[in-house]
Amino acid sequence: MAKWCYFLLIILSSQTVAKLNIVTENFPPAQYIDENEQLVGYIADKVQMVLASSTLDYTISVHSWSTAFNMVLRDPQTCIFSMARSTSREKQFIWIAELAQLNTYLYALNSKSIVIDSLEQAKQYRIAVLKDNYSHHFLLSQGFEEGVNLMLMNSFDNIFKIVQSRQSTIDIVVLPEQRVKFEQSKRQVTDKLTPILRLKITQPALYFACNKALDKPTQTKLSNAFNAYQ
Repeated sequence: MAKWCYFLLIILSSQTVAKLNIVTENFPPAQYIDENEQLVGYIADKVQMVLASSTLDYTISVHSWSTAFNMVLRDPQTCIFSMARSTSREKQFIWIAELAQLNTYLYALNSKSIVIDSLEQAKQYRIAVLKDNYSHHFLLSQGFEEGVNLMLMNSFDNIFKIVQSRQSTIDIVVLPEQRVKFEQSKRQVTDKLTPILRLKITQPALYFACNKALDKPTQTKLSNAFNAYQ
């Protein structure tokens, strides 16, 4: 009898799939919490529509980018959006679906009157960049140093707060073009930022990605749901 109970437990456990944790950051206009405390945005809307069409049991939560990034690295039942699919990250995650393209620039505060032609010239300035963001890792690979010419921030919101209130602490910020245009449409950073240099690399697309150890049935359900949306 005990033997049969043991096999029954094995069968039941194999059929049980843990709830999927979906994490993201506040990153308008792609995904952000609006005035009604709802997650909205052109990527958030797509992801939520796809997940709703699946049979998955899931939750979505919003965190700082660094927190979300580390959550998906350590938790097998966690996925993240929107993550740039860079070469350095390729083997760290399961890449489920492409969500959007992104362009990133170095923006100078107008009060600084900075003009540069290369990344090398940018090394003489203090640059605010999102911690664990693709741009952060890329600039490190180009010889920039944390605490010397890279000032790490835990959210894009905090970068914009510095632009608004503490301009003397930094010279340049690294931001996606789409995010800057969104803020300018709200008249929050109008006439405060000037694009001075586009990162001259092939910018990786933004993806819905998951922990490498995510179970196969969930991987399949996610892939099928996103493929059906295309």
